[in-house]
Amino acid sequence: MNPRTSTPIPTEPEALRDLVLSLLQTQQEKEAEWAERARYIAQQELAIALRDETIARLESTIAKLQRWRFGRRSEKLSPDQISLWEEALDTEIAAMESILESVLEDSAAVTASRPGTEAPVAPARPPRRHPGRMQLPDTLPRVEVHHDPLTCTCGQCGGLLETVGEEISEKLDYIPGHFQVIRHIRPKLVCRPCGTIESPALPAQVIDKGLPTARMIAHVMTAKHVDHLPLYRQETQYLRASVPISRATLCSWLGQGEYWISMLAEACKMALLEGAILHADETPLPVLNPGSGKTDKAYLWVYRSQTDAPHPIVVFDYAPDRKGIHAQNFLGDWKGILQTDDYGGYDALYRKKQIIEAGCWAHVRRHFYDVEQRGPSPVAQKALAWIAKLYGIEADIKESPPDQKAEARQQRAGPLLESFRAWLSETQMQVAPKSGIAKAIAYALNRWKALTLYLEEGRLSIDNNPVERALRGVAIGRKNFLFVGNDAGGERAASFYSIIETCKLNGVEPFAYLCDVLEKLPTWPNKRLHELLPWNWKKTALA
Repeated sequence: MNPRTSTPIPTEPEALRDLVLSLLQTQQEKEAEWAERARYIAQQELAIALRDETIARLESTIAKLQRWRFGRRSEKLSPDQISLWEEALDTEIAAMESILESVLEDSAAVTASRPGTEAPVAPARPPRRHPGRMQLPDTLPRVEVHHDPLTCTCGQCGGLLETVGEEISEKLDYIPGHFQVIRHIRPKLVCRPCGTIESPALPAQVIDKGLPTARMIAHVMTAKHVDHLPLYRQETQYLRASVPISRATLCSWLGQGEYWISMLAEACKMALLEGAILHADETPLPVLNPGSGKTDKAYLWVYRSQTDAPHPIVVFDYAPDRKGIHAQNFLGDWKGILQTDDYGGYDALYRKKQIIEAGCWAHVRRHFYDVEQRGPSPVAQKALAWIAKLYGIEADIKESPPDQKAEARQQRAGPLLESFRAWLSETQMQVAPKSGIAKAIAYALNRWKALTLYLEEGRLSIDNNPVERALRGVAIGRKNFLFVGNDAGGERAASFYSIIETCKLNGVEPFAYLCDVLEKLPTWPNKRLHELLPWNWKKTALA
């Protein structure tokens, strides 16, 4: 054994001082390194805890949905309602499984990319329900896509690769009017010296190793949310075309497709909140309560950019109730003019002073119209005639730029509104205090400042109708698919409506848009998501 040697300690003061300073510096560097490691470990422990919490929550949600789906059914539901009930739950299960797989894959990728660490044992994935891969009918036309290798040499030893066979993957595709099958043909290549076998990689898919193409998923989503066809009706249509796609399979495709679209919806929201003028409204959306066999009333809150915005945007936000806190959470620190109806849920926003209230003349007109419909009312008729003159002015200046609109409104509508207000105040003293006409007059007078704001701001609309028109698709959909499966389903429905309604406002055909973005999203970088938003996509498509 070699004797242990030690560095002699210097005796001179200068050398001793340098040694002490050197040791102190080394100690400080070590302490800083240990502190950095401690911070890193704390961050990793927090990330793991959050990941485990997310995985546990998703697994719990999937288990609960499966109990609802395969458990005892309520006898209160009709056969058609049961079909919609099963359809909603199957879609929710598929979507939750997609999110869970994404969380597990992201966690594994982060762990694998960290140098000098051993990969932990991944949490066991819950077994996925699989209806079995359907056999595509031989009668469907086939389109072959050949994938050539990028190199002819082995990546392991550099030897020459030889073709020994082919790998064929079939994808169900949809061209408007008929189905076809895309056959992806990849040669099997072998390196004789080292025995390596490889094939060119398939392009990234919306559903990894799934049967449908992006175009097929786009068709299912468009039929459900744009044409308002529940999946059980689509199943019948496909069967007539000799393509027996089960409803469970369609639910899986729909849920996984909606997962990708939700990414674009969040980017749409960020773009919307860059505007200075917004419209807002809300509408009921039934959400399934499987335990009771009934539905609860949730809400879709909808926000729209100003009418003359360079690229109009509509964003839907799902909430389990109609409390004003949801509007506050959505808008956050946004500052500007918010045009709404008379719902009190927005009052807390206006009290903050950073948001200015703009009123809606369509709601004023509706109150007087309701009085007139209950019986002839000279007062209501005169008020309606006055409001019609305001709308006549708007029709005349519809194509004018904002500054000219404001000037025309002040010159033409301003004096008219002053006379109208004086007449309303005088008439209010002459009608019964609790009558319908008194309530209509009070509604207008109490909101006069908000109702006349459009005189000064040419970018404002005279009413809130632009955002109400965006709700028509939701109203039609409610009559067809009746309800959403749960809160998560409501959030995905809100995301999809956001994209589809924004497409319509920007003159983008929804099916063509979905076909393209679903093809691109699996490999598209997050920092470039704005390039796939409907108004930017339209510019690219026209280029």
